[in-house]
Formats: sequence, structure tokens, C-alpha cells
Amino acid sequence: MCALTDPAASIPYDQAEVQQARRDALGWWIPLLGDAFVCLATLALDEARCGGAITVTRESLGAEDGPFARLFPATTVRTDDCCPVQGSAGPVLERYAGVAWPGGRFADPLRRSRA
Repeated sequence: MCALTDPAASIPYDQAEVQQARRDALGWWIPLLGDAFVCLATLALDEARCGGAITVTRESLGAEDGPFARLFPATTVRTDDCCPVQGSAGPVLERYAGVAWPGGRFADPLRRSRA
């Protein structure tokens, strides 16, 4: 996991550094991980700001070597909370924060019904 604890230290997704880290993840990081790769996800603070990234692997391969470690401090965490699943039928690279593909919205647990 590569992430910052201070939301003010986030980086806009449009910044060249974030886009290059994404290109590097697709170009060499994921292929380098091979069969150990489970998933990679960026941590969105909102629709415009990136706060880090999580790479899930079946074996410890050194998060400090990943492309997002150039932007955010890397930490390795062992957990049984993640597992491989079947791939999505929809877009696998882009999601709009808070909106489920192909449409609709995830429930907001803080929003109360006004009935």
C-alpha cells in the first residue's frame, strides 16, 4: 500500500506524475508481478484527487519498488481481507468516484432518508 495520511498532501489525478505511475503500473509493474498479481487500485479522496494506491499480491514482492511508491510512502501489510474474483464485465481501469458502472450510485451510509 502506498498512501499519505494527510489529505492535504494528495495529488490531482491530472498531474503528470500520477498519470505516469498509472502508465508504469500497466506497462511493467503488473506484468512484473505475473501470477502473484491480484489487483491494483488507486485511493480516490474525491473525483479529482489521488491519495495513494493499493497493490494486492499473493506473495510479498516489495511495494517499495512499485510505481506509486515514487509518489506516496510504501507500506507492506499482510491480510486475508483480499482475494481474487472474476473480472468485471465493464471498464476495469476507470471508475468515477462513488458511481457504480454502468450507472447508478453507491449508497451513502451517512445520508438519511427524509421521509
